[in-house]
Amino acid sequence: MPSSNVYSKRRQNLINQMGKGVAILKGAPEQIRTNDTEYPYRQDSDFFYLTGYTEPGAACIINPNDKDNPFTMFVLPQDPKKEVWTGWRLSFEDTATHFGADQALDIGEFESNALEAMKISSKVYTNLSHDKVHQYKMLDLVGEVRKVVQRTGGGPEGLESVGSLTHVMRLFKDEHELGLMQKAADISADAHSKAMQACKPDMYEYQLQAILESHFVHEGGAGPAYTSIVGGGDNATVLHYIKNRDKIKDGDMVLIDAAAEYDMYAADITRTFPANGKFSDAQRAIYEVVLKAQKAVIDASKPGVTFKELHDMDLRLLVEGMIEIGLLSGTADEIIENESYQEYFMHKTGHWLGLDVHDMGNYMADGESIVMKPGMVFTVEPGIYVNSKSKAPEKYRGIGIRIEDDILITETGNKNLTAAVPKEIVDIEALMNRD
Repeated sequence: MPSSNVYSKRRQNLINQMGKGVAILKGAPEQIRTNDTEYPYRQDSDFFYLTGYTEPGAACIINPNDKDNPFTMFVLPQDPKKEVWTGWRLSFEDTATHFGADQALDIGEFESNALEAMKISSKVYTNLSHDKVHQYKMLDLVGEVRKVVQRTGGGPEGLESVGSLTHVMRLFKDEHELGLMQKAADISADAHSKAMQACKPDMYEYQLQAILESHFVHEGGAGPAYTSIVGGGDNATVLHYIKNRDKIKDGDMVLIDAAAEYDMYAADITRTFPANGKFSDAQRAIYEVVLKAQKAVIDASKPGVTFKELHDMDLRLLVEGMIEIGLLSGTADEIIENESYQEYFMHKTGHWLGLDVHDMGNYMADGESIVMKPGMVFTVEPGIYVNSKSKAPEKYRGIGIRIEDDILITETGNKNLTAAVPKEIVDIEALMNRD
Protein backbone atom coordinates (compact mmCIF):
# COMPACT_ATOMS: atom_id res chain seq x y z
CA MET A 1 0.00 0.00 0.00
CA PRO A 2 1.31 3.50 -0.82
CA SER A 3 1.67 6.33 1.63
CA SER A 4 -1.63 7.63 2.94
CA ASN A 5 -0.60 10.93 1.28
CA VAL A 6 -1.78 9.53 -2.07
CA TYR A 7 -5.30 9.13 -0.73
CA SER A 8 -5.13 12.35 1.27
CA LYS A 9 -4.45 14.31 -1.92
CA ARG A 10 -7.43 12.68 -3.61
CA ARG A 11 -9.70 13.51 -0.68
CA GLN A 12 -8.50 17.11 -0.72
CA ASN A 13 -9.25 17.29 -4.43
CA LEU A 14 -12.74 15.99 -3.69
CA ILE A 15 -13.22 18.51 -0.86
CA ASN A 16 -12.17 21.34 -3.16
CA GLN A 17 -14.97 20.37 -5.54
CA MET A 18 -17.68 19.71 -2.94
CA GLY A 19 -17.79 23.17 -1.43
CA LYS A 20 -20.03 22.75 1.62
CA GLY A 21 -21.17 19.31 0.51
CA VAL A 22 -20.30 16.09 2.32
CA ALA A 23 -19.27 12.67 1.00
CA ILE A 24 -20.80 9.78 2.91
CA LEU A 25 -19.52 6.49 1.50
CA LYS A 26 -20.01 2.82 2.28
CA GLY A 27 -17.61 0.04 1.41
CA ALA A 28 -18.82 -2.79 -0.81
CA PRO A 29 -20.96 -5.42 0.93
CA GLU A 30 -19.86 -9.03 1.04
CA GLN A 31 -21.66 -11.21 -1.49
CA ILE A 32 -22.95 -14.71 -0.71
CA ARG A 33 -21.76 -17.41 -3.11
CA THR A 34 -23.45 -20.50 -1.64
CA ASN A 35 -25.19 -20.90 1.72
CA ASP A 36 -22.70 -19.47 4.25
CA THR A 37 -19.71 -18.90 1.97
CA GLU A 38 -18.90 -15.60 0.27
CA TYR A 39 -17.30 -14.63 -2.99
CA PRO A 40 -13.74 -13.30 -2.58
CA TYR A 41 -14.14 -9.78 -1.25
CA ARG A 42 -13.42 -6.85 -3.52
CA GLN A 43 -13.74 -3.27 -2.26
CA ASP A 44 -15.91 -0.66 -3.97
CA SER A 45 -13.62 1.19 -6.38
CA ASP A 46 -14.60 4.74 -5.40
CA PHE A 47 -14.31 3.89 -1.70
CA PHE A 48 -10.86 2.42 -2.25
CA TYR A 49 -9.78 5.34 -4.45
CA LEU A 50 -10.41 7.79 -1.61
CA THR A 51 -9.33 5.67 1.39
CA GLY A 52 -7.06 2.81 0.36
CA TYR A 53 -9.12 0.54 2.61
CA THR A 54 -9.72 -2.99 1.33
CA GLU A 55 -11.48 -4.81 4.19
CA PRO A 56 -15.26 -5.38 4.43
CA GLY A 57 -17.61 -3.71 6.89
CA ALA A 58 -16.33 -0.15 6.46
CA ALA A 59 -17.68 3.32 5.74
CA CYS A 60 -16.34 6.86 5.80
CA ILE A 61 -17.41 10.49 5.94
CA ILE A 62 -15.39 13.17 4.16
CA ASN A 63 -16.76 16.40 5.59
CA PRO A 64 -15.16 19.80 4.89
CA ASN A 65 -17.72 21.36 7.25
CA ASP A 66 -16.18 19.52 10.22
CA LYS A 67 -12.93 21.38 10.86
CA ASP A 68 -11.86 19.00 13.65
CA ASN A 69 -12.53 15.71 11.88
CA PRO A 70 -12.89 16.21 8.12
CA PHE A 71 -12.11 12.52 7.46
CA THR A 72 -13.70 9.87 9.67
CA MET A 73 -13.52 6.14 9.05
CA PHE A 74 -15.96 3.59 10.43
CA VAL A 75 -14.77 0.00 10.72
CA LEU A 76 -15.62 -3.25 12.43
CA PRO A 77 -14.48 -3.37 16.06
CA GLN A 78 -11.87 -5.86 17.16
CA ASP A 79 -13.39 -9.22 18.07
CA PRO A 80 -10.84 -11.97 18.83
CA LYS A 81 -13.38 -14.80 18.49
CA LYS A 82 -14.43 -13.73 14.99
CA GLU A 83 -10.92 -12.75 13.96
CA VAL A 84 -9.75 -16.36 14.44
CA TRP A 85 -11.95 -17.14 11.43
CA THR A 86 -11.64 -14.01 9.29
CA GLY A 87 -8.28 -12.43 10.16
CA TRP A 88 -7.00 -9.86 12.62
CA ARG A 89 -8.40 -6.32 12.60
CA LEU A 90 -6.64 -3.08 13.36
CA SER A 91 -7.72 -1.13 16.43
CA PHE A 92 -9.58 2.13 15.87
CA GLU A 93 -6.43 4.09 16.72
CA ASP A 94 -4.23 2.05 14.38
CA THR A 95 -6.82 2.33 11.61
CA ALA A 96 -6.83 6.12 11.88
CA THR A 97 -3.02 6.24 11.86
CA HIS A 98 -2.55 3.75 9.03
CA PHE A 99 -5.15 5.29 6.69
CA GLY A 100 -4.62 8.96 7.53
CA ALA A 101 -8.02 9.48 9.14
CA ASP A 102 -8.71 12.14 11.74
CA GLN A 103 -10.58 9.50 13.70
CA ALA A 104 -11.82 5.94 13.33
CA LEU A 105 -15.07 4.81 14.96
CA ASP A 106 -17.19 1.69 15.28
CA ILE A 107 -19.23 0.98 12.13
CA GLY A 108 -22.26 0.93 14.42
CA GLU A 109 -21.90 4.71 14.78
CA PHE A 110 -21.92 5.39 11.06
CA GLU A 111 -25.60 6.12 10.58
CA SER A 112 -25.93 8.62 13.44
CA ASN A 113 -22.78 10.45 12.35
CA ALA A 114 -23.99 10.52 8.76
CA LEU A 115 -27.24 12.11 9.90
CA GLU A 116 -25.43 14.86 11.80
CA ALA A 117 -23.06 15.54 8.90
CA MET A 118 -25.99 15.94 6.52
CA LYS A 119 -27.61 18.63 8.67
CA ILE A 120 -24.85 21.15 7.97
CA SER A 121 -24.17 20.20 4.35
CA SER A 122 -25.36 21.77 1.12
CA LYS A 123 -25.37 18.48 -0.78
CA VAL A 124 -24.77 14.81 0.02
CA TYR A 125 -22.51 12.73 -2.21
CA THR A 126 -22.46 8.96 -1.91
CA ASN A 127 -21.46 5.91 -3.90
CA LEU A 128 -24.59 4.95 -5.81
CA SER A 129 -23.23 1.68 -7.10
CA HIS A 130 -24.12 -1.94 -6.44
CA ASP A 131 -25.22 -1.66 -2.78
CA LYS A 132 -28.96 -1.02 -3.03
CA VAL A 133 -29.44 -1.22 0.75
CA HIS A 134 -27.00 1.66 1.24
CA GLN A 135 -28.67 3.70 -1.52
CA TYR A 136 -32.12 3.41 0.03
CA LYS A 137 -30.76 4.14 3.51
CA MET A 138 -29.10 7.33 2.24
CA LEU A 139 -32.32 8.46 0.58
CA ASP A 140 -34.16 7.86 3.86
CA LEU A 141 -31.58 9.84 5.84
CA VAL A 142 -31.67 12.78 3.42
CA GLY A 143 -35.46 12.82 3.70
CA GLU A 144 -35.25 12.67 7.48
CA VAL A 145 -32.79 15.56 7.60
CA ARG A 146 -34.93 17.65 5.28
CA LYS A 147 -37.85 17.34 7.69
CA VAL A 148 -35.68 18.48 10.58
CA VAL A 149 -34.06 21.49 8.92
CA GLN A 150 -36.73 22.64 6.48
CA ARG A 151 -37.74 25.58 8.70
CA THR A 152 -34.17 26.81 9.03
CA GLY A 153 -33.61 26.89 5.30
CA GLY A 154 -30.49 24.78 5.67
CA GLY A 155 -29.68 21.17 4.97
CA PRO A 156 -28.76 19.29 1.82
CA GLU A 157 -30.34 20.08 -1.53
CA GLY A 158 -30.33 16.41 -2.40
CA LEU A 159 -28.36 13.23 -2.97
CA GLU A 160 -25.82 12.83 -5.76
CA SER A 161 -23.38 10.16 -6.85
CA VAL A 162 -19.84 10.81 -5.66
CA GLY A 163 -18.92 9.52 -9.09
CA SER A 164 -19.96 12.85 -10.58
CA LEU A 165 -16.71 14.09 -9.03
CA THR A 166 -14.46 11.04 -8.60
CA HIS A 167 -15.00 9.57 -12.05
CA VAL A 168 -13.44 12.63 -13.68
CA MET A 169 -10.57 12.38 -11.20
CA ARG A 170 -10.12 8.69 -11.97
CA LEU A 171 -9.72 9.39 -15.68
CA PHE A 172 -6.24 10.73 -14.97
CA LYS A 173 -3.81 8.21 -13.47
CA ASP A 174 -1.04 9.34 -11.14
CA GLU A 175 2.42 7.75 -11.05
CA HIS A 176 1.42 5.31 -8.32
CA GLU A 177 -1.56 4.09 -10.33
CA LEU A 178 0.47 3.80 -13.52
CA GLY A 179 3.04 1.67 -11.73
CA LEU A 180 0.35 -0.76 -10.61
CA MET A 181 -1.26 -0.81 -14.05
CA GLN A 182 2.07 -1.55 -15.70
CA LYS A 183 2.62 -4.41 -13.27
CA ALA A 184 -0.86 -5.81 -14.06
CA ALA A 185 -0.06 -5.43 -17.77
CA ASP A 186 3.32 -7.17 -17.46
CA ILE A 187 1.83 -10.14 -15.59
CA SER A 188 -0.98 -10.39 -18.11
CA ALA A 189 1.33 -10.09 -21.12
CA ASP A 190 3.53 -12.89 -19.87
CA ALA A 191 0.47 -15.07 -19.23
CA HIS A 192 -0.77 -14.55 -22.79
CA SER A 193 2.59 -15.52 -24.22
CA LYS A 194 2.64 -18.69 -22.09
CA ALA A 195 -0.87 -19.65 -23.18
CA MET A 196 -0.04 -18.97 -26.83
CA GLN A 197 3.07 -21.12 -26.63
CA ALA A 198 1.25 -23.94 -24.81
CA CYS A 199 -1.74 -24.10 -27.16
CA LYS A 200 -2.16 -27.25 -29.23
CA PRO A 201 -5.12 -28.75 -31.10
CA ASP A 202 -7.30 -31.02 -28.94
CA MET A 203 -6.62 -29.01 -25.79
CA TYR A 204 -9.67 -27.71 -23.97
CA GLU A 205 -10.39 -24.02 -23.63
CA TYR A 206 -10.34 -24.33 -19.85
CA GLN A 207 -6.79 -25.67 -19.95
CA LEU A 208 -5.60 -22.43 -21.52
CA GLN A 209 -7.68 -20.54 -18.98
CA ALA A 210 -5.86 -22.42 -16.21
CA ILE A 211 -2.46 -21.45 -17.63
CA LEU A 212 -3.46 -17.80 -17.72
CA GLU A 213 -5.09 -17.54 -14.32
CA SER A 214 -2.49 -19.58 -12.45
CA HIS A 215 0.16 -17.19 -13.77
CA PHE A 216 -1.88 -14.18 -12.64
CA VAL A 217 -1.85 -15.49 -9.08
CA HIS A 218 1.69 -16.89 -9.18
CA GLU A 219 3.04 -13.43 -10.00
CA GLY A 220 1.19 -11.69 -7.18
CA GLY A 221 -2.03 -10.67 -8.86
CA ALA A 222 -5.41 -11.03 -7.18
CA GLY A 223 -6.52 -13.27 -10.06
CA PRO A 224 -8.40 -12.29 -13.21
CA ALA A 225 -9.57 -8.68 -13.48
CA TYR A 226 -12.72 -9.97 -15.21
CA THR A 227 -14.11 -13.33 -16.29
CA SER A 228 -11.61 -14.82 -18.73
CA ILE A 229 -12.70 -15.42 -22.33
CA VAL A 230 -11.07 -18.36 -24.10
CA GLY A 231 -12.92 -19.21 -27.31
CA GLY A 232 -11.86 -21.57 -30.06
CA GLY A 233 -13.41 -21.60 -33.54
CA ASP A 234 -16.98 -20.31 -33.64
CA ASN A 235 -16.84 -19.51 -29.90
CA ALA A 236 -14.42 -16.69 -30.74
CA THR A 237 -17.24 -14.91 -32.57
CA VAL A 238 -19.24 -14.56 -29.32
CA LEU A 239 -18.05 -11.29 -27.78
CA HIS A 240 -18.37 -12.30 -24.13
CA TYR A 241 -18.05 -16.07 -24.40
CA ILE A 242 -17.08 -17.34 -20.91
CA LYS A 243 -18.06 -21.02 -20.80
CA ASN A 244 -14.54 -22.06 -21.83
CA ARG A 245 -15.50 -25.76 -21.91
CA ASP A 246 -15.01 -26.86 -25.54
CA LYS A 247 -12.19 -28.75 -27.21
CA ILE A 248 -10.00 -26.64 -29.48
CA LYS A 249 -9.77 -28.19 -32.95
CA ASP A 250 -6.99 -28.19 -35.50
CA GLY A 251 -7.64 -25.23 -37.81
CA ASP A 252 -9.44 -23.15 -35.16
CA MET A 253 -8.52 -19.61 -34.34
CA VAL A 254 -8.35 -19.11 -30.56
CA LEU A 255 -9.40 -15.77 -29.05
CA ILE A 256 -8.22 -15.05 -25.50
CA ASP A 257 -9.47 -11.95 -23.70
CA ALA A 258 -8.03 -12.17 -20.18
CA ALA A 259 -5.90 -10.13 -17.80
CA ALA A 260 -4.83 -9.82 -14.18
CA GLU A 261 -5.86 -7.48 -11.42
CA TYR A 262 -2.91 -6.23 -9.38
CA ASP A 263 -3.45 -4.26 -6.18
CA MET A 264 -6.97 -3.35 -7.36
CA TYR A 265 -5.91 -2.20 -10.86
CA ALA A 266 -6.84 -4.01 -14.06
CA ALA A 267 -5.14 -4.84 -17.30
CA ASP A 268 -7.15 -5.91 -20.36
CA ILE A 269 -5.57 -7.85 -23.23
CA THR A 270 -6.96 -9.76 -26.20
CA ARG A 271 -4.92 -11.86 -28.59
CA THR A 272 -6.10 -14.22 -31.33
CA PHE A 273 -3.96 -16.98 -32.84
CA PRO A 274 -4.22 -20.26 -34.76
CA ALA A 275 -4.47 -23.37 -32.57
CA ASN A 276 -1.97 -25.21 -34.75
CA GLY A 277 0.52 -22.34 -34.87
CA LYS A 278 0.05 -21.52 -38.56
CA PHE A 279 -2.36 -18.95 -40.03
CA SER A 280 -4.45 -20.12 -42.98
CA ASP A 281 -4.91 -17.71 -45.89
CA ALA A 282 -8.44 -16.81 -44.72
CA GLN A 283 -7.35 -16.34 -41.11
CA ARG A 284 -4.42 -14.21 -42.23
CA ALA A 285 -6.65 -12.02 -44.42
CA ILE A 286 -9.03 -11.10 -41.59
CA TYR A 287 -6.24 -10.81 -39.02
CA GLU A 288 -4.28 -8.36 -41.14
CA VAL A 289 -7.34 -6.10 -41.50
CA VAL A 290 -7.83 -5.99 -37.73
CA LEU A 291 -4.13 -5.52 -37.00
CA LYS A 292 -3.80 -2.67 -39.52
CA ALA A 293 -6.72 -0.84 -37.91
CA GLN A 294 -5.44 -1.39 -34.38
CA LYS A 295 -1.92 -0.18 -35.14
CA ALA A 296 -3.23 2.92 -36.94
CA VAL A 297 -5.49 3.87 -34.02
CA ILE A 298 -2.67 3.39 -31.52
CA ASP A 299 -0.33 5.52 -33.64
CA ALA A 300 -3.00 8.25 -33.76
CA SER A 301 -3.62 8.20 -29.99
CA LYS A 302 -2.18 11.40 -28.56
CA PRO A 303 -3.24 14.54 -26.69
CA GLY A 304 -5.86 16.57 -28.54
CA VAL A 305 -7.45 13.70 -30.44
CA THR A 306 -11.03 12.84 -29.51
CA PHE A 307 -12.34 9.42 -28.58
CA LYS A 308 -14.78 9.64 -31.49
CA GLU A 309 -12.04 10.43 -33.99
CA LEU A 310 -10.20 7.28 -32.96
CA HIS A 311 -13.33 5.16 -33.27
CA ASP A 312 -14.20 6.66 -36.66
CA MET A 313 -10.69 5.89 -37.91
CA ASP A 314 -10.94 2.32 -36.65
CA LEU A 315 -14.35 1.80 -38.21
CA ARG A 316 -13.34 3.12 -41.63
CA LEU A 317 -10.19 1.01 -41.76
CA LEU A 318 -12.11 -2.11 -40.77
CA VAL A 319 -14.81 -1.44 -43.37
CA GLU A 320 -12.27 -0.74 -46.12
CA GLY A 321 -10.42 -3.91 -45.20
CA MET A 322 -13.58 -6.02 -45.18
CA ILE A 323 -14.47 -4.70 -48.64
CA GLU A 324 -10.99 -5.56 -49.90
CA ILE A 325 -11.14 -9.19 -48.70
CA GLY A 326 -14.73 -9.74 -49.86
CA LEU A 327 -16.61 -9.70 -46.55
CA LEU A 328 -18.57 -6.57 -47.49
CA SER A 329 -19.61 -5.08 -50.82
CA GLY A 330 -20.28 -1.46 -51.72
CA THR A 331 -18.46 1.75 -50.84
CA ALA A 332 -17.08 2.46 -47.39
CA ASP A 333 -19.30 5.55 -47.06
CA GLU A 334 -22.46 3.60 -47.93
CA ILE A 335 -21.62 0.77 -45.54
CA ILE A 336 -20.83 3.12 -42.66
CA GLU A 337 -24.03 5.11 -43.27
CA ASN A 338 -26.33 2.08 -43.40
CA GLU A 339 -24.37 0.31 -40.63
CA SER A 340 -24.28 -3.01 -42.47
CA TYR A 341 -20.76 -3.48 -41.06
CA GLN A 342 -22.40 -4.35 -37.73
CA GLU A 343 -22.84 -7.93 -38.91
CA TYR A 344 -19.09 -8.33 -38.35
CA PHE A 345 -18.08 -5.41 -36.08
CA MET A 346 -20.60 -4.41 -33.45
CA HIS A 347 -18.75 -2.69 -30.59
CA LYS A 348 -16.76 0.45 -29.89
CA THR A 349 -13.02 0.71 -30.41
CA GLY A 350 -12.21 0.66 -26.70
CA HIS A 351 -12.96 1.84 -23.17
CA TRP A 352 -11.35 3.48 -20.16
CA LEU A 353 -9.19 1.26 -17.94
CA GLY A 354 -8.15 1.54 -14.29
CA LEU A 355 -9.64 0.34 -11.02
CA ASP A 356 -12.46 -1.18 -13.06
CA VAL A 357 -11.75 -3.03 -16.29
CA HIS A 358 -14.47 -0.90 -17.88
CA ASP A 359 -13.39 2.08 -15.85
CA MET A 360 -15.57 5.01 -14.91
CA GLY A 361 -15.57 8.24 -16.89
CA ASN A 362 -17.71 9.76 -19.60
CA TYR A 363 -16.96 9.49 -23.32
CA MET A 364 -18.94 12.66 -24.07
CA ALA A 365 -18.97 16.06 -22.35
CA ASP A 366 -21.44 18.83 -23.22
CA GLY A 367 -22.43 16.92 -26.33
CA GLU A 368 -18.86 16.63 -27.60
CA SER A 369 -16.51 13.65 -27.63
CA ILE A 370 -13.91 13.56 -24.85
CA VAL A 371 -10.49 14.89 -25.86
CA MET A 372 -7.51 12.68 -25.03
CA LYS A 373 -5.17 14.13 -22.39
CA PRO A 374 -2.00 12.90 -20.68
CA GLY A 375 -2.68 10.39 -17.91
CA MET A 376 -5.71 8.78 -19.53
CA VAL A 377 -5.55 5.00 -20.08
CA PHE A 378 -7.87 3.19 -22.47
CA THR A 379 -8.03 0.08 -24.62
CA VAL A 380 -7.81 -0.18 -28.39
CA GLU A 381 -9.60 -3.36 -29.48
CA PRO A 382 -10.91 -3.60 -33.04
CA GLY A 383 -12.39 -6.92 -34.11
CA ILE A 384 -14.08 -8.86 -36.88
CA TYR A 385 -16.44 -11.71 -36.01
CA VAL A 386 -17.77 -14.04 -38.71
CA ASN A 387 -19.94 -16.68 -37.08
CA SER A 388 -20.71 -20.04 -38.66
CA LYS A 389 -24.29 -18.99 -39.51
CA SER A 390 -23.12 -15.96 -41.49
CA LYS A 391 -23.73 -15.55 -45.23
CA ALA A 392 -20.09 -14.55 -45.64
CA PRO A 393 -17.83 -16.54 -47.97
CA GLU A 394 -17.48 -20.01 -46.46
CA LYS A 395 -13.73 -19.73 -45.94
CA TYR A 396 -14.28 -16.93 -43.41
CA ARG A 397 -17.05 -18.56 -41.37
CA GLY A 398 -16.22 -19.47 -37.79
CA ILE A 399 -13.37 -16.94 -37.54
CA GLY A 400 -13.46 -14.36 -34.75
CA ILE A 401 -10.52 -12.00 -34.29
CA ARG A 402 -9.93 -9.22 -31.77
CA ILE A 403 -6.62 -7.57 -30.87
CA GLU A 404 -6.54 -5.43 -27.73
CA ASP A 405 -3.85 -3.35 -26.01
CA ASP A 406 -3.81 -0.91 -23.09
CA ILE A 407 -2.75 2.60 -24.11
CA LEU A 408 -1.54 5.43 -21.88
CA ILE A 409 -1.74 8.96 -23.31
CA THR A 410 1.53 10.79 -22.61
CA GLU A 411 2.64 14.39 -23.11
CA THR A 412 4.10 13.58 -26.52
CA GLY A 413 1.96 10.67 -27.72
CA ASN A 414 1.27 7.35 -26.07
CA LYS A 415 2.75 4.31 -24.39
CA ASN A 416 1.47 0.80 -25.07
CA LEU A 417 1.45 -0.86 -21.63
CA THR A 418 0.85 -4.31 -23.14
CA ALA A 419 3.26 -4.21 -26.08
CA ALA A 420 5.16 -7.25 -24.74
CA VAL A 421 2.56 -9.68 -26.11
CA PRO A 422 3.28 -10.71 -29.73
CA LYS A 423 0.67 -9.66 -32.26
CA GLU A 424 2.50 -9.63 -35.59
CA ILE A 425 1.76 -12.83 -37.52
CA VAL A 426 5.43 -13.72 -37.91
CA ASP A 427 6.04 -13.27 -34.17
CA ILE A 428 3.01 -15.31 -33.14
CA GLU A 429 3.97 -18.18 -35.43
CA ALA A 430 7.58 -18.07 -34.22
CA LEU A 431 6.52 -18.20 -30.57
CA MET A 432 4.03 -21.00 -31.09
CA ASN A 433 6.50 -23.14 -33.03
CA ARG A 434 9.46 -22.59 -30.73
CA ASP A 435 10.84 -25.85 -29.32
